[in-house]
Amino acid sequence: MPGKTIQIFLPDGNPKGVKKASITTDKIEIIQIPRASLTENNKLLAFNGVYILVDSLKVEKPEIYIGKGDVKSRTYSHDNKKDFWNMVFAIRLKDENGFNDAHNSYLEYHFVKKAHDLNQAIMNENKQLPKCPNLTEEILSELSYYIQTIEILLSTLGLKCFQPLENNEKTEKDIFVCTDKYENIGKGEYTEEGFLLYKGAICNLELHKGTDRIPQRDNLINSGLLKKQGNHYILQENKLFSSVSSAAAIVLGRRANGWVEWKNSEGKTLDELERKHS
Repeated sequence: MPGKTIQIFLPDGNPKGVKKASITTDKIEIIQIPRASLTENNKLLAFNGVYILVDSLKVEKPEIYIGKGDVKSRTYSHDNKKDFWNMVFAIRLKDENGFNDAHNSYLEYHFVKKAHDLNQAIMNENKQLPKCPNLTEEILSELSYYIQTIEILLSTLGLKCFQPLENNEKTEKDIFVCTDKYENIGKGEYTEEGFLLYKGAICNLELHKGTDRIPQRDNLINSGLLKKQGNHYILQENKLFSSVSSAAAIVLGRRANGWVEWKNSEGKTLDELERKHS
């Protein structure tokens, strides 16, 4: 992918306040407004477009709602009827006419479908997939270009639920394995955001002696992401861990140094490959 120059403007100079994000050579602009600042900034939402309500950017799986239409009136309506959200991302096309209703319907369809497919967000109020409008090939091509920009900007602003966790271009050398003599084995990849443990990881059923508790493991078991099958727990979906060691601990059932436990197909550890030693 070619490089992008992204401009983020803070209208009031507050990095925790309103943000306007755009790629300097593109027509897409995304406006991020905290709910607490909505009343004094609702004039910025006076356009027809698509919007996303979000509870938090600090959780691994945020709750979101995706809608379309007159963004100003719609967010005002949601301010009275929906309790979960704390910020809105509003997407607009910076030209005289902006997005029309058909464009908005397609963008809503695309983002709701993608969020469901990636399963990286809670969507209690977008359970049904909207109808996909019948658009010409030319319009779809143009919208696909805009969608790429929208997803880059949303991710830059911290909303990452539209970006796939796994990289389909990974080679065997990029995939790391953690295993032991008890037939526990996990595979995954080292990413900019942490270690991605792949679905299907075979994890230790019992904790090793000397390890009283691994809280994150308890949470995965309680949520159903680690499900007992025979003599092991099996990871039910891809899971991103903030550290390589916590990912290894889930597989092995003990405290672990992930930098030496994770090895690639050539037997090289993450420590050898990713850390710079003097």
